[in-house]
Amino acid sequence: MLLAVAGLVRAETVYLKNGNKLTGKVLEESDDRIKLEVDVEGAGKAIMTIMKSRIDRIEAATTFDERLTAAEGLVVAEDFKAAETTFRDLVRSEPKNARARMGLAKALVGLYRYEEAVKTLEHYLLLVNVNRDVALMLYLAEQYLEARDYSAAKRTAREAGDLYPKDTSLQTAVAELIKRCDRVRTGTEQLRERQTAASAERERLIEARSTWDEKRGNHFDAVEMANGMEAWCAESNSKLILSCYLQAEAPRDDVLRFMAGGEPASLHRAVGKADFKLVVDEARWLDLYDHQKSVLLYGWYYQLKERYPNAWPVVNVVSMAEERGKEVEKRLARSSWDGRRDQVVVDRWTKENRDPGRPIRRIVK
Repeated sequence: MLLAVAGLVRAETVYLKNGNKLTGKVLEESDDRIKLEVDVEGAGKAIMTIMKSRIDRIEAATTFDERLTAAEGLVVAEDFKAAETTFRDLVRSEPKNARARMGLAKALVGLYRYEEAVKTLEHYLLLVNVNRDVALMLYLAEQYLEARDYSAAKRTAREAGDLYPKDTSLQTAVAELIKRCDRVRTGTEQLRERQTAASAERERLIEARSTWDEKRGNHFDAVEMANGMEAWCAESNSKLILSCYLQAEAPRDDVLRFMAGGEPASLHRAVGKADFKLVVDEARWLDLYDHQKSVLLYGWYYQLKERYPNAWPVVNVVSMAEERGKEVEKRLARSSWDGRRDQVVVDRWTKENRDPGRPIRRIVK
């Protein structure tokens, strides 16, 4: 009866004023309303009566294939949000259509919703038991591989190959995907082992650097350097140095990265100031010849400069003396960079101690 009233039945897309749209066959139209037959997923068809006051416009519906092609163009253009909306409408209209399912999955992958994409493809396998789409199955296998589910990836690829065992190109694609699964799995396991080892090493470094002798330096690396320079001096004079302290200053973020297991070289480049103070046994220091003192001062300076290339180190040698009941520092020597002379300068504030037999300049009056 409705067909007789409406005459020719046509397919239309009805755009409502609230932003929704409906696609179906217009069965009847009057001045104030229309009757539209629409597909209902899982429930066949339904007839809706829509008042024209709610309708924005009515356009002739495009074919399903035309809509598929347009949606696939949105994926190519990386307009994944619009593609998702369009493909969902298509999947709702034809749930078993492999092309629509795969298009929706690709749009979801583009939106980084990988698990939802996999479920969309798996739903197709539940709905379609025979004559499944090979391209969709291989794409699903690829998604399993990306998710590191190697057994599911291999199983799905083999099932796709079993559909058409005489298709040589399909068998080649399946074999290649299975090989990639094995390669990725091996590489991932090796990477996981390296990451585990690196993580353990990082934890070891963090623990080792968490505490240091605060009387020898302002952080772990400074203490390590101070100990090394003291050991270097002890090779020739083991009882000369009583104590030492290295102030190696760097931006706070660089120090924190180092303490969190970062590379020492990064901290070394960031150090802009390196002040090294040594407290020595004054009698033993004075007993050294002047050229021996210079060798020590130059050695300490250049060791600091090598470790902290962007700093201008300063080395101060002092002894402790008692004045008015208090211990005070007594300056003995210093090495530092003299910018005007463009060289390292060694200063000594103690009585000259020449080498035996060294000629003494005589001043003739």
